[in-house]
Amino acid sequence: MGMTGRVLHALHERKELAVLTALIALIMAGNGLVTPMLSIYAASFSASSTMIGLVISLFGFGRLVANIPSGLMCQHFGHRPMLAFGPAIIVIGSIGAAWTDSFAWLLLCRFIQGAGSGIYMTAAGTAMATISRPGQRGRTMSLYQGGQLLGLGLGPAIGGLLAAHMGFRAPFWAYALLCALASIVAWFMLDTKGHKSDVSIADDHRNKTSGSLANTALLKNPLFLLVCFVNFGVFFTRTVSQFLLIPLLGHDAYGMSVDRLGLALTLIAIANFAMLPLVGRLIDRWGAKQATILSTAATGLSLAVMAAGDTLLSFWVGLGLLGLAGGISGPAVAAYTADIAPKAGYGMAIALSRSFGDVGFLIGPLLIGLIDDLSGIGHRGGIFINAALMVVSAAAFLVQHPRARQIVPHIAEADHAVEPAKLPLLDASQHKNN
Repeated sequence: MGMTGRVLHALHERKELAVLTALIALIMAGNGLVTPMLSIYAASFSASSTMIGLVISLFGFGRLVANIPSGLMCQHFGHRPMLAFGPAIIVIGSIGAAWTDSFAWLLLCRFIQGAGSGIYMTAAGTAMATISRPGQRGRTMSLYQGGQLLGLGLGPAIGGLLAAHMGFRAPFWAYALLCALASIVAWFMLDTKGHKSDVSIADDHRNKTSGSLANTALLKNPLFLLVCFVNFGVFFTRTVSQFLLIPLLGHDAYGMSVDRLGLALTLIAIANFAMLPLVGRLIDRWGAKQATILSTAATGLSLAVMAAGDTLLSFWVGLGLLGLAGGISGPAVAAYTADIAPKAGYGMAIALSRSFGDVGFLIGPLLIGLIDDLSGIGHRGGIFINAALMVVSAAAFLVQHPRARQIVPHIAEADHAVEPAKLPLLDASQHKNN
């Protein structure tokens, strides 16, 4: 059976996995629908450039605000209600954005959309971590990444056509329709138990106690904080290098036109997608931690190649390597987060990891812009800083490697053999005492 056949067989055998993958693709397609016209739509309200940027930033801020509360709610109520609730919130924000004639209301609606997206994506990550099986987590998370890439690939093209033929409000109506469908599918087609963190559902008090202990353990686990730092770097790279500095470098240093810059960014997405059939097996065979180190270091190398090179060839080589590294990092980080978190803490683990990423998404361009204003480092200097951030992250993981081998088996034992109310704290000193 070929690689594609194995993926389809896995989806056929596990209905919930197939439904979750489809839902992720739907939501991300909805996000992509409004991307081509959002800035132009905001400009139609006679908004300044700063205010147009705020329309984009408020979506990310809404996600950041929603991540941790939704993670806690997943632990207490299960992921199914949250998978239905998140898209329903996006529906409200999308209808409001399509109807409004006020720029202030458009800002509020974008915040609402971001909050709904944060609820949904946290719940989806929790669900994927919960249903994934030891030894197959990499392949499960690669499906999660594949659903996102499929949606993001289809959404902008369809949204651009809708805006061109039906007006700028049409993509928001389509976004609302897709999210309404996702909400209905999540409620009626997923497991009614919602995988309530896989701990003592019959005893609510003990369930809450185990969740609280698991959350405390996460914050005391240096490996979890390191993987959150890596996720910060992944999102930082997306906004600082992919969205901001790489297009500017291509235009200013190599005279690339807008259409060629679009092709350059598409190359990153194609390389991401090309890695998906391989990355799951790579993670399951080598381990999520090793794959995280590899992808993080490769991301730093790719950025250094672009920043240090002075030819168009080095620019394209760096882009291709960045795409390949990114195709590994998404599933690897998600799989490793699930590996080191106890099941009672999956909701908070995903929420915290996403929150670190969203902070990187928000502050990255502002931070690099401020550094450039103060020092004049330019596009290449900003990319070098981004590269250094990723290399430092990979090096920190290498330093922690011996402790990881001690802690991870202990976590697995805690998940399957320890009473929920007695989940141990996941630090090295306690492991030695045990």
